[in-house]
Amino acid sequence: MIKKAPTLLLIETSTDVCSVALSNGLTLIDQIISHEPRAHASIISVITEELLNRSKISLEMCDAIAVSEGPGSYTGLRVGVSFAKGLCYGASKPLIAVGSLTLLATLAIAQINKDSQKTISTESIDTTTILPMIDARRMEVYTAAYSTTEERRSSIKALTPVKAVVVDSDSFSAQLQKGRVFFCGDGSSKVAEIINHPNAKFLNIEALAQGMIPTAVGKYENREFEDVAYFEPFYLKDFIAGVSKKNLLQTLQKK
Repeated sequence: MIKKAPTLLLIETSTDVCSVALSNGLTLIDQIISHEPRAHASIISVITEELLNRSKISLEMCDAIAVSEGPGSYTGLRVGVSFAKGLCYGASKPLIAVGSLTLLATLAIAQINKDSQKTISTESIDTTTILPMIDARRMEVYTAAYSTTEERRSSIKALTPVKAVVVDSDSFSAQLQKGRVFFCGDGSSKVAEIINHPNAKFLNIEALAQGMIPTAVGKYENREFEDVAYFEPFYLKDFIAGVSKKNLLQTLQKK
């Protein structure tokens, strides 16, 4: 019996970019991307409805909903996960979580494979390390190291756990000495400013929902679903709210 490829609705809100995508199996059906600043809460439902309408696919036709779990923007993750959970509740669909760094690494591998087909290179992709990065304020980034799997060059495997790193001129020197290191994501600009190494390569890749497809399909097939009632984003660090200038002034005046 031939298994039916799952139809997935994918939601990505871990950075300033907001995107939703539809896929059938590993095939991207359509995607909508918004770069409107600080508009995730107001735009996520609008672009999701637009995507479903223009693809002629209803929520009921989707087999599951996938969402980026983090790390990333506290507000963005909270909006995306809350929206995804609401859809799952309303339509009785399973929830799939995909790490935001994993989806960036997936997009990076796809870009590297595409570029390698255009040029003749003596460097093997097997010596390549991918370091996706998400901005975490000041000179800090959320990151983890990935490489391709032995079975397929289009698949990725995690080499290190996700962590917050303060970037300096010595950061990632061990990986850079071993071979090519591809930096990507909105945090990689911090690395580009201070690290100058021949093995350091930079990809202009932003976090997009389509990057979740391979991982989400694998989790769907393995029935790796989240508990919709209790699932929370992977923030990595506690949220620290900024102090407004007005409140700060009032505090100082009381002293």
